[in-house]
Amino acid sequence: MAQTDWYCEEVLSGDLPVERVFEDQLVLAFRHPRPAATPHVVAIPKRHVPSLLAPEALDGALLLSMLTAVQVAAKEMGVDSAPGFYIRSNAAAVGVTPHMHWHVLPGAGSNWPQLDDGC
Repeated sequence: MAQTDWYCEEVLSGDLPVERVFEDQLVLAFRHPRPAATPHVVAIPKRHVPSLLAPEALDGALLLSMLTAVQVAAKEMGVDSAPGFYIRSNAAAVGVTPHMHWHVLPGAGSNWPQLDDGC
């Protein structure tokens, strides 16, 4: 059974209101409504890009906007210094929402929280 695109169907459609952290013409970053950690921000392209491995993910303007969203999120979350942060992305994993997304989470190394990869 194919995984639904939670980001397009609920977040980008406006059906699920989210707390926006960053937004430009290409990317939306928001506080995850079901956070795996506190804080927990997700950055997504506004157009459908199936995963980090998709050819559309190589768009330079899109990647610049995604990285800008991560930088803004890290500062807003207060993790731009100790304890730091990490980014977790989908890349063709089974059961993961088929829309490129980057989770921005506090901590580093073995402190990674377990994510419900459905979204």
